[in-house]
Amino acid sequence: MTLEELKSLRQGEMVVFTKVDERICEYHNHQVGDEMTFLEIKDADGVDVVNFLRNSYTISHFSYEICHYIERKVLLERDKKLSNLGI
Repeated sequence: MTLEELKSLRQGEMVVFTKVDERICEYHNHQVGDEMTFLEIKDADGVDVVNFLRNSYTISHFSYEICHYIERKVLLERDKKLSNLGI
């Protein structure tokens, strides 16, 4: 996902982890395929923080760098259907 796509997320939109490295896995304990619900981008003391809801009750906070690790769930499902059709 690009930074522009991240900034265009709407509240309630689902994203899926498509890549996980040591920093994401160790600190946030996420794995490829984990889903989150976008909440908001918030200015916290002059630093933009991207907030997601995980497991219906846990809020995870990320920097804009999270865009390199996630994709919109809708796009992934569309790509999977196209692949299954051989397109």
